[in-house]
Amino acid sequence: MEYACQVERFWASYKARPASSVFYSTAKTETRGPLRDLSRPKKAWRAPDRKLVWGNQDTIRPLSFNALNAKLTKRVERLAEPKKLSKLHIPNRPEYHNSWGRGSIIWELPTKSFFSYPSPRIESLAEPKQLQEEYLQKRPYSSPEWHVKDPSVTPEASVRIVQLSVAKSTHPDFVAPKQVETQITPAALHAHPSLRVISLSEPKVKTETLYFERGRNDLPIRPVSTAAMTAQPSPRTLFLAKAKSVHSDYLPVRPVQQPVSRAALKYVPSPRIEVLSTPSARTPLTVNAINLDAFKVKDAAKVAVCSPRIVKLAEPIKR
Repeated sequence: MEYACQVERFWASYKARPASSVFYSTAKTETRGPLRDLSRPKKAWRAPDRKLVWGNQDTIRPLSFNALNAKLTKRVERLAEPKKLSKLHIPNRPEYHNSWGRGSIIWELPTKSFFSYPSPRIESLAEPKQLQEEYLQKRPYSSPEWHVKDPSVTPEASVRIVQLSVAKSTHPDFVAPKQVETQITPAALHAHPSLRVISLSEPKVKTETLYFERGRNDLPIRPVSTAAMTAQPSPRTLFLAKAKSVHSDYLPVRPVQQPVSRAALKYVPSPRIEVLSTPSARTPLTVNAINLDAFKVKDAAKVAVCSPRIVKLAEPIKR
C-alpha cells in the first residue's frame, strides 16, 4: 500500500514539472496507463465493488400487498426477540474451551467444588454390587482349589492304581536323539583327503549360469580320465549300449509324394467302376429347366368360395 502511494506521488510531481524540462518520447507516454493500473493494490476477493443497499433486489417469490402491510402479532414479536445470553457466557472464548457440548476442564473451577461432600444417594450408588445368594451356594469355597478331606490325602492305593501309575517305558529299539554338536575325532581332523574326495567336494556347475569355464571346443563338460578313455567295454555293456529297435511289423510313415506305378497308369477300368465313377445327374438350375408356370394360380381357384371350415382355420390364433 505504501509503495502504491509513493508511485502516485511520483507521477503527480512528474506531471507538475514544466514541459521544457521533460524529455520523453511518444512511445513511453503510452505505457503510463498500464503502469498506473499495475501500481494500484489488488482488491480483496470478498470485498464488493459497489455498496449494497437492502431492498435493491427482487425476491424469489413476489410478495403480495397484504403481506407487506401486515401487522405482527404479539406471539411473532416475542419469537422474533433474540435469545438472552447466559450469565456464564464469555465473549470471544477460544475454541479449545468447547468440549462437544460438555464443560471443559480448562475452565477455572470454584474452590468449594474441591471440598464438597457426597450425598447419601451418591454413597449408596458408589457401593459395589453384592453377590447373590444362589451364586454363593453354588460355589461354597472361595478358592478355586477344592478342599480335600483328610482320609483322601493318605489312602491305600490298590494294585490296579499302582499298575496304572507306572510311567510308560520306551520301546527297546528306541534310539535317543543325537547331540547337537557332533564330536569330531582328532584322526578325522588331521586326515588328508584323497583326490576322489577333493573332486566330490567341488561345487556342481549349475545350468542356471548358462556358461562354463573356457576351454577347447572338443573337450567334454566334465573331465574324463585317461583310464576311462582307454577302457575296453564288456559284452554286457555293448549289449546295453545298443539302441532299442522297432517292432518287426512296424511300418514307417508314408511319404508325401507317392510314385504311381506303370501298371496303374495303363489300367483299364471295368464297366462297373465306370458306372460308379459317374456323378449323380442333377437338373441344372437354368432358365430353361425352371418351370415358370409352377406358381401360376388357376382361374377356377380365383373364383372359388371357401367352406366354413377353411374360413375358421384361416383365422389367427387369439393370444
